Amino acid sequence: MQRIRKNRGIKGAASWCAFAAFLYLFCQYALQTAASFLMGLRVEGATLENPVGFSAAGVNGIRLMIGVLALMGPIVWLLKVTRLNVEDLRIARPPQWSPFFCSILFLGIANAGNVVGALITRLTGTQSAPTTLPDGGMELVLAFCTLCILPAVGEELLFRGALQGLMHPCGSVAAIFGPALLFALLHMDLAQGITALAGGIFLGWLAERTGSILPGMMLHFSNNCIAFLILYLQAYAPGMAVTGIELFVLLAFPLAAIWLLWRAVTQQGFRFSDGMHPGVDISAVFSSPAYTLAVLILLGATIWQSVVPA
Repeated sequence: MQRIRKNRGIKGAASWCAFAAFLYLFCQYALQTAASFLMGLRVEGATLENPVGFSAAGVNGIRLMIGVLALMGPIVWLLKVTRLNVEDLRIARPPQWSPFFCSILFLGIANAGNVVGALITRLTGTQSAPTTLPDGGMELVLAFCTLCILPAVGEELLFRGALQGLMHPCGSVAAIFGPALLFALLHMDLAQGITALAGGIFLGWLAERTGSILPGMMLHFSNNCIAFLILYLQAYAPGMAVTGIELFVLLAFPLAAIWLLWRAVTQQGFRFSDGMHPGVDISAVFSSPAYTLAVLILLGATIWQSVVPA
């Protein structure tokens, strides 16, 4: 009877997570469509993708607002229609954690994912859409907010806060994996998805271990800042200097993470299972037809966008 009750719980929680993921996409596309429509009313032919007659700062401001609303929409909806409470988001100061150890470990995992993603990109012959940054001014500030601050705060609130909080009663393993998989697939890019899945699992583990999403926000933000800096240097710094920095980031962090983890395990008895609470198996998240269907649809869309030529 207890096993059946747990499975029913994970089935419902996973289904709500799937609905929230699609609501996030719907809000994003609906807001983008509305913004393009309003821009076209002001300047004939203008859209969000072709913002003729609009300044770069204005367009970046619109994109920032769309990102904020698209991320907050599913959170507010879940708070209203499910058992999720504000306390379940775990926006609280963690009682104790190891910032240096966790930062190096997370950046090592993220950059190892970047290496794997780069190999996938090379093997499949695909290329992600390039991100260009302005050289300075308010345009650069808004780009920084959109690419660094918004994902670190908004995505952690949605995925490690709302979705993981919703699944938390079903056990740490399912609560970590279920939202992390959706988080990875919503990137709609095979290479980025690898990094997002590995990083999402680590950030989910950190939220379970510390009881707070604030450390994850900090780590997410630091990773975004490094990526932002490299993008900026690629556009405005000498090529050889950028290559050296990229190689250092891609190799130094994973190697440092392996060394720190080896020391923590062999000398301090560190275990990832410490602080986790038992529950259903990972496979139980797929007991929800809605979650399974969402994963298949998002996986299909990711493969289509990443592999099939335009």
